[in-house]
Amino acid sequence: MLMVTGGTGYLGSALVGRLVDRGYEVRVVLRDPARADGVLPPGVERVVADLDDAQSVRRAARGCDGVLHVAGSVGHSPDETRRVNVEGTRTVLAAAVAEGVRRFVHTSTSAAVMDASGLVAEHPVAPPALTDAYSTSKAAAERWVLAAEGIEAVVVNPVNVYGPSPRGPLSYNALLLAAARGEVEKIVDAPVGWLLADDAVTGHLLALERGEPGRRYVLCGEVAPFGRVLHTFAGLVGGHRVRTLPPGSSLGADAGTFARRSEVYGGFPPVRVDDAEARALGFTPRGVDEGLVATAAWISALQG
Repeated sequence: MLMVTGGTGYLGSALVGRLVDRGYEVRVVLRDPARADGVLPPGVERVVADLDDAQSVRRAARGCDGVLHVAGSVGHSPDETRRVNVEGTRTVLAAAVAEGVRRFVHTSTSAAVMDASGLVAEHPVAPPALTDAYSTSKAAAERWVLAAEGIEAVVVNPVNVYGPSPRGPLSYNALLLAAARGEVEKIVDAPVGWLLADDAVTGHLLALERGEPGRRYVLCGEVAPFGRVLHTFAGLVGGHRVRTLPPGSSLGADAGTFARRSEVYGGFPPVRVDDAEARALGFTPRGVDEGLVATAAWISALQG
């Protein structure tokens, strides 16, 4: 049995679907059972628990051989973000250890390890450079996981995730759609990593099944500027092209959460990725062009 937190979210729901397809028994931890409707496949066990309630999380972990901790907070207040991303991770990890769970996979982010030179590496050579609440909370959570004793714990660090998910067009898909509709006027043309959600799921499974305890695995499909990604998607769906601003530019106070990330990354040198450990596990993700074709077809089907 595998326990999944965040299993009704954007990435978590895609992960749960693949686990079921692979024949795993899956238990999803839920705060709100209604969120599972139409998202989780048949046969998935649903357990109501709250990351603020250590006893309920421990009961959810009971009898499990592995835990995939995908739940996280982005775009909320700093206090809420830290509560979910740090304290929530500590609660889930402690529950897994107490219940004798063998494997633990923690979903982090490339933002937790990117240094001031723009390097995203599985073995960082400098401290993390991003100082927003999301990035710092994820970095803090990683430290707990990588130092865990009594459990085989690994960390996965996906870059910007987009593409099909049972949850619908959330995450960076929201930016793709808003830009194509003309709702995003401009973007900072910073090069960053991009990863198709389906490939992010594959990376999680590789980490679960083959990952070495105490290791971090960076998951990246391709590094590409925001402008190229948004323009390519717009061309596929017949949408608008955004105006691209040079790195170092500001978008203004009304920029959305995911557009704002382009401004954040634009304050650093271009992103570079060292993902040799993930590639050694057999991780072979698709590039931006192929991923955007799949994403455009999926969204077109959703829109009828």
